[in-house]
Amino acid sequence: MVNLFGFLFLRFWERAALNNFVLGRYAKAEEYFRKIRSVQPNKVGIGHNIGLVCLAQERYEEAEKEFLGELERFGETYIRLKTLGDLYYLWGKRVECARYYQRALPECEQEADRKLIEKRIQYAADPDSFEKAMKSYQALKKGNAYMAEKRFEAAYEEFERAVQLDPCNFQAWNNMGAVELNYRKNPSRAVELFQRAVEYTSLPAIHNNLKRAKAMLEKEKQ
Repeated sequence: MVNLFGFLFLRFWERAALNNFVLGRYAKAEEYFRKIRSVQPNKVGIGHNIGLVCLAQERYEEAEKEFLGELERFGETYIRLKTLGDLYYLWGKRVECARYYQRALPECEQEADRKLIEKRIQYAADPDSFEKAMKSYQALKKGNAYMAEKRFEAAYEEFERAVQLDPCNFQAWNNMGAVELNYRKNPSRAVELFQRAVEYTSLPAIHNNLKRAKAMLEKEKQ
């Protein structure tokens, strides 16, 4: 019975952690991930997940410790190497991000993700290009802050600036598409923007945004 209750608690914590992560409640997600690790310290992936919530909260050193620990304990995989590349990219560590992206690239199976990694390796090879990419990331963050305040036009301007600085900033393309679709009610333009986003990512949520915009555009034409 104790084992059964323990199993049920773990399942609840796992669902709660993932749900909070998806909703952007990173502190709460981290709380549940750490509860899981307290009873399953050798669980594969738990350090990776804690690292992701640390990364989402821009606690880069803690994220680094978690990701490197997972890599050392369980070995190299594409996702572990790419995530370290992402960490160092967002942290602004040009040499380190290139190192891990180069190690991840041969294992990348998705064309859009491969294009993104190749672009970021190119940026990392040139200090000026990398600096522009970091400015793009800062514009994205500023736009996201405006979005949270429902200042959609101001957010849109920052996202435009982000893609001018870094044309493969898929989050900025996606967020412009969201503004066009949900605020400006312009599914035609939203489709164009989401199409730019999916050139550089295989994330299902962004591909689903494109499908939704296309469906709304078709409905509008009827």
